[in-house]
This record gives sequence, structure tokens and C-alpha cells, in this order.
Amino acid sequence: MPSATVRLSYRIALAFCVLAVAYLAFAPLTEPVGFSYDKFNHLFAFAVMAWLADGGWPGPRQAWARWGMLLGYGLLIELVQRELPFRQFSWLDVMADAAGIAVYVAAKALIFGRRWLPRL
Repeated sequence: MPSATVRLSYRIALAFCVLAVAYLAFAPLTEPVGFSYDKFNHLFAFAVMAWLADGGWPGPRQAWARWGMLLGYGLLIELVQRELPFRQFSWLDVMADAAGIAVYVAAKALIFGRRWLPRL
């Protein structure tokens, strides 16, 4: 179990990441920042946020809840974008968010073994 200082560092990093993703999602940008492929940006951002959430709140007991909240955040972003005149709602973006979380879960399972995966 990581120390309280390490967990706090992960939580602060996650907060900054959530704010950065919100800014990028709601700003009137003409093209996505970073990589030119928008779905990869979603996948990468949500894989990183899943990693930070697991670091901030370690342990498999609430893992599904953490990942579910992240996916809910992705859906919230899309619902807000639906109301913005310069953005649009996309189920493909939500699916890319879910894929990012799944990539993180799969990578962690490969690194630490299947016994790490939390039970439903």
C-alpha cells in the first residue's frame, strides 16, 4: 500500500488531469490539441486518469466504482458538449474513453497478473 503522501500526489495529479481534460473538451478549439487523432486522445487521457485514480485510491475493492466514475465523467463531458455550439455529442468518444480504461486495466493485469483484477 503506497504511503499517504504518494496517494495524495496521485490525487492531485488526477485533479489537474481532470481539469485539463475539461478545458480541452469545452474550449472552442478548431482541432484537437496533441495527437491529430481525437479518439486516441480520449483513449490516452482516460488510461492515464484510470492509472492516477488507482494510485490515489489503491486497492481492488472500489476499482469498478473508480472506473465507472471516470466513464461517467466522459459521458458528462459529451452531454455538456452537446449543448455547446462549437462541439457535438459522440458515442464514439465515450467508447474511446471506455477503451482507455480497459487498456489500463488490461496492462495492469498483464503486469501484475490476473489475480489482481477485482471481482464483480
